[in-house]
Amino acid sequence: MATKQRGKKGKSKSEFKVRSVRTKEDRKRPSVFMRLKTDEAFKGYALFEPDPEAEDNFGYFEYYDHWDQQASQYVPCAGEKCPFCAANDNPSTRAMTAWYFPDAADVKDKIKVFTMNYSTINDATDEAEDEDGMMGKVVRIKRMSDKGDYKVKILTGPKAKPLTKAELKKAMALLEEQIGEDGLPGIVERQLKAQMERLKALDALEDDDIDDDEDEDEEPKGKARKGRAITKDEDDDESDDESDDDDDEDEDEDDESDDEDEDEDEDEDEDEDEDEDEDEEEGEDEQIKAEVYEVVKIQEKDEIFDLKNGDGKVKMWLGQGIDVDYDEVKKGVSVVVDAQQDEDGDWIITSIELQEQKKKGGKKGKKK
Repeated sequence: MATKQRGKKGKSKSEFKVRSVRTKEDRKRPSVFMRLKTDEAFKGYALFEPDPEAEDNFGYFEYYDHWDQQASQYVPCAGEKCPFCAANDNPSTRAMTAWYFPDAADVKDKIKVFTMNYSTINDATDEAEDEDGMMGKVVRIKRMSDKGDYKVKILTGPKAKPLTKAELKKAMALLEEQIGEDGLPGIVERQLKAQMERLKALDALEDDDIDDDEDEDEEPKGKARKGRAITKDEDDDESDDESDDDDDEDEDEDDESDDEDEDEDEDEDEDEDEDEDEDEEEGEDEQIKAEVYEVVKIQEKDEIFDLKNGDGKVKMWLGQGIDVDYDEVKKGVSVVVDAQQDEDGDWIITSIELQEQKKKGGKKGKKK
């Protein structure tokens, strides 16, 4: 019987060494990535313009990714070689953004990275256009719901003065020092490499399982075993719980995946809002016409309505430009609602009236 190779003092050799926690400070696992829970917010200096066409935009990187259901994490899109695209899984749009916090006590906390989903990118773009740019200005971002809804606001006033040219230059130098010359694209490339290695490992494990099954088959050796080829689509569908293995190369990238796993359904078909005809043909957008609901709860500040009818409960957001008399539309009353599903799958109210004002209700149906 072969024995294990041993080094000095009888210890077995290994190319890996367990990372241990040596101090209480180590427990915090500091990360360059920021994560927000519902109703949390941050204020920082934007070191970017939310524009993929802008030059000298080191603090911004916009890219595509896919939601891996088995692993419960996002995987950057690999383009022509992407197994998710090969399985007809449409990618979502995402952007890594860099932020500067000059008042942070520790220098490593002065630079942070925040990942925006598609709707937040659009909100940031609109805000930047209204305020003549975002670079070097104080911006407040708040997470509004567990659906991945965020509110973006450029702040003004004496306490929110933009960075001077000298301060901005200093901040950009610190950004490059913190994340390296490869910048944000380098972080995403490393994530992609780690994820592709993980998927290859899962494929290899599944191939081993198939071989084991064949070895255990009790059919005569001279008789060919009937079977079928495993396609890439089937491979992805049949991957088991081993896919929760996370082989990210560094802890910051791992934290990034942890942050995003709360937003599984926020971006699954974000590109639908491009108003392309094929999206409509797929029937992914829906609309509600003249449906009667009872008001269960109203979050007036955030313009969120909890409604219910015979089909169950539903949460809706008030659309832009829709006025509501909250003295009349309140908890317990019946309302007639028109609503449209947005690119994130959320219901946006396009019309709301008291039932007494509109007697006849319509039916829910697919958008044509």
